Amino acid sequence: MLLDENNMAVQSDEYYHDAAPHELAALAVSAQPEARTFGIPAIIWGSMAASYALFFFGLILGTGHDGRALFMIAISMLYAIMYFGTTFVLNSLGASGRTEQKSQWIKGQFDTYTGRMSFGAVYGQMLVVPIVFALFGLGIAIIRSAVV
Repeated sequence: MLLDENNMAVQSDEYYHDAAPHELAALAVSAQPEARTFGIPAIIWGSMAASYALFFFGLILGTGHDGRALFMIAISMLYAIMYFGTTFVLNSLGASGRTEQKSQWIKGQFDTYTGRMSFGAVYGQMLVVPIVFALFGLGIAIIRSAVV
């Protein structure tokens, strides 16, 4: 049953219950340990960074003759550096004082919220877009070299 402003339970004081302190103590739940690594293996981060580097390299080769294009590519590169840099900083915060996290890799499978996945499935799902971007950038460079 959904509670909203049209529901009589919301508009009446009949259903109001103020919990006693001993009831609140029973509701205390143990917290999960903090996970700052996002559960992503380093090889996937490296492959993603390499894919974006290839993308920008292809764009520079293909459109690097124009100063305005270089300016836009430089801005995009700064956003990519901020993305990877923020992730690196967040992963590094308090790493020395942090105990080792429980690995999400269990018997060769990556444990996700929707079930276990193989490394290849995780790798493919996370890197399909960056790899296509890299191919797109290299395609622009190849077309530019063939036309000029």
